[in-house]
Amino acid sequence: MLWLLRRVRGWRIHAQRPPLLPPPDRPYVAVFNHTSAIDGFVVAEVLWRGTRHWVQPLVKAELFELPVLGWLARAAGAIPVHRGEGEGREHAYRDAIAQLEAGGTVLLAPESTITHDGNLLPLRHGAARLAQEAGVDVLVVTHFGAQRGFSPVVRFPERGAVVTVSLDVVSPEPDEDAASVTGRIAATMLDRSLELQAAYPDRSLDARWWPPYATPASPTATARENLERYQDSMAQAIATARESMAKLATDHEVDRRLAEARERAHQAATELAEARQRAQQAAAELAARVRERAEHLAAETRGRVEELSEQARDKAADLQDRLPGRDAGGSGGA
Repeated sequence: MLWLLRRVRGWRIHAQRPPLLPPPDRPYVAVFNHTSAIDGFVVAEVLWRGTRHWVQPLVKAELFELPVLGWLARAAGAIPVHRGEGEGREHAYRDAIAQLEAGGTVLLAPESTITHDGNLLPLRHGAARLAQEAGVDVLVVTHFGAQRGFSPVVRFPERGAVVTVSLDVVSPEPDEDAASVTGRIAATMLDRSLELQAAYPDRSLDARWWPPYATPASPTATARENLERYQDSMAQAIATARESMAKLATDHEVDRRLAEARERAHQAATELAEARQRAQQAAAELAARVRERAEHLAAETRGRVEELSEQARDKAADLQDRLPGRDAGGSGGA
């Protein structure tokens, strides 16, 4: 389907990778904001191309009854979710845990349904529960532009649409509950949505697909249920999450500065040790040159002294030979 969107309708998908991603051999729970019937396939392809993870999506059971999407869901190994049945949800949850424990990656939309007005719906806690129980990270995939086709406000895909995607990793803390993790996921999605909208290449505030939609669709029963059950708690969870994230950011900044200070101190100590080594080497080289020069001077001095002594002896002998009466005295003796 994405091949058709690219080839026939000229769709373009641009993904921004985070600085760090979970290793390719490590499973995770991937979540995304749900704006169209096609965005799950877009996200799955981005994850495959960017992380080499083949994801198993959790999708509503009704999707399996559709001619094309149902075939794609089966081909992807999707896990059906019977939303109207409590046991159906729990069965899908157990299947997802089994997939994670086997080393696979699952993909789901915490909103549980497509947004009807372009705004992020309150998130259910299932993704956070899955990540905590399986001991894995949450990969938050936020996208913008997929609502330009197969959405409540744009049925037929527009030509030349651009979809931008951002990836973030949220790691559950040991002492966190599902509501706190869900709040961090929601806060991340909201922040990234605003960033993607601000940088979107086809910025059209008056377009029918620009959120909030000028003519929103009627909310589905699931959307109404989410709004009624999760809206107040989600607002509080997001506020708490932002405080937690701000504290984590501050702690991270302090840790970063401490690490930089330690690195600078280590570098200074290394440079001081190298300077001492260079000074010792220079002192040794100077001492060697001084000894060599002293020995050379001593040798020159001894040679000069010997030369002068020899000259003195020669002169003394010459003087004796020239003294008067030396020959007479010698003859008289004979």
